[in-house]
Amino acid sequence: MDGERTREALNSNGQGRISAGKRNFLIGGICFLLLAVSGVFLVYENGRVYRECYVEAGVEVTVRDFLREPEEEAYFTEDSDEIDITVPGEYHVRIRAGYFTHKSTLYITDTIAPQGEPVKVNLELGQECGADAFVSDIRDATNVEASFGVQPDFTVPGKQSIEVLLTDLGGNQTTIVSELFVSQVVSELTVEAGSEPPTLGDFVLAGEEAEFKTDIGSYDYTVPADRMVRLQVDGVDYKAEMHIVDTIPPEVELQDVHDFTLLPKEPEDFILSVEDVTAVTAKFVKAPDLSGAGEQTVEISVTDAGGNETVKTAKLTLEKDVEPPVISGVTDLSVLAGGSVAYKKNVTVTDNCPEGLTLTVDNSEVNLSVEGTYPITYIAKDFAGNETRVTAQITVRPRVYDEREVYVLADNVLAEIFTEDMTPEQKLEAIYSYNQSHIAYVNHSERDNWVRAAYEGLAEGRGDCYVYACTAKALLIRAGITNMDIAKIPTRSNHYWNLVDVGYGWYHFDTTPRAKDHPHICMWTEAQLMEYSAAHSNSHNYDHSLYPEVN
Repeated sequence: MDGERTREALNSNGQGRISAGKRNFLIGGICFLLLAVSGVFLVYENGRVYRECYVEAGVEVTVRDFLREPEEEAYFTEDSDEIDITVPGEYHVRIRAGYFTHKSTLYITDTIAPQGEPVKVNLELGQECGADAFVSDIRDATNVEASFGVQPDFTVPGKQSIEVLLTDLGGNQTTIVSELFVSQVVSELTVEAGSEPPTLGDFVLAGEEAEFKTDIGSYDYTVPADRMVRLQVDGVDYKAEMHIVDTIPPEVELQDVHDFTLLPKEPEDFILSVEDVTAVTAKFVKAPDLSGAGEQTVEISVTDAGGNETVKTAKLTLEKDVEPPVISGVTDLSVLAGGSVAYKKNVTVTDNCPEGLTLTVDNSEVNLSVEGTYPITYIAKDFAGNETRVTAQITVRPRVYDEREVYVLADNVLAEIFTEDMTPEQKLEAIYSYNQSHIAYVNHSERDNWVRAAYEGLAEGRGDCYVYACTAKALLIRAGITNMDIAKIPTRSNHYWNLVDVGYGWYHFDTTPRAKDHPHICMWTEAQLMEYSAAHSNSHNYDHSLYPEVN
């Protein structure tokens, strides 16, 4: 009963439940709030990307250029136009940024005129070229077309001023001023090596009068080279480059070769003949195998100065060499003690393979200074190693020195150094000069035989003071000049020289050279020599009682 009254009381006051109007109002508010939030979100999203973007041709374009705020995850979608920054135009792109894909338009414009550098062009009469030949280093973000402002006349020799218009894809234009020279002469001429020198007609394209300023016939047309030729046509000087070339390969004829193993082979061994205007070189395409017997094919490459190559083949047949050499003419020998021997004189060697053939003489047991009989062995060896030995003997006989032999030698010397109009004094000077220039000083000689000493000086050209004095003695005797031997008083050293008399008394005559002061002791007086001797450790101190008085 009480509950029912309470429910009725609540209902009568309108409390405890939401009315329909309030509910509708609340739902409408919530919807409005959602729409407002959605609108703000959409406005925010749509404002993330620029609807239009403008850029100069050649400037790199990235997705960041379209975003109001940086976003690392933004990218062009696949259905966007492909952007070419070198082509002006309108490009439609779609950009994924945030939760949505946005549309934008890129406008590439070209407002900068192209640039370029003028190029002077030389053409031969009758040749033509396009406008782009007169310009280099063209710089522009877009493709550039070159055209003539005024069409050149390629049929008129001489210089012309040329205007070239450079126009890019944006319609921007630049004028380049250059120069054209139309030549009456070819710029270059190619001549085959071995040909006759070219004529004016080969160089000159047009003109009334022409002449060479270069001696065209002085060049070697067998050697490939580039030559500068100077000409004058109608009073105008020209230069042309002449290329002497070799384009024809050599004509080669080979021959087969039959030889022994191991012997070295050169390409030239197979070449029978070569015909080419220029110099040629030959080589093996692959080196032949020379180690074994048998037949093989050899390829020879012959190349001329122009680089032209001819390759030919030949047969190489090799056999092993087993035949030893043959030595002929070996006999026993005889020689005087102290003499020399030509061991190989009259000795010959033959072999079926003469290449690489050697002949040696083993004379290791021979002593030419000591009398006796010694063995010698002749050894011949060919390239294959086949060897032949022949033995003989050499007898060393005692040496007998004969005045007659020495006088013959002396007479031969005097015939060379004397003239018919010489005075005795001049003859002495000639003998003095001969001894000093033809005898080499050595520190020892045998001093028991003046003939032997004279022989050593005249025939062998060496010896000590005793040899110098005895050689002078032999020459003085044969010259008819009175002379006498003289010697220093023996001390730790000995010395020998001569006294001479040409008709007015004795004088000192010493042809032995002295290293320090080089005295010229030719017809010195006693006073001169004694003064020198005293100053040089008594070099010429002698026993005056044993010799005649000296002037």
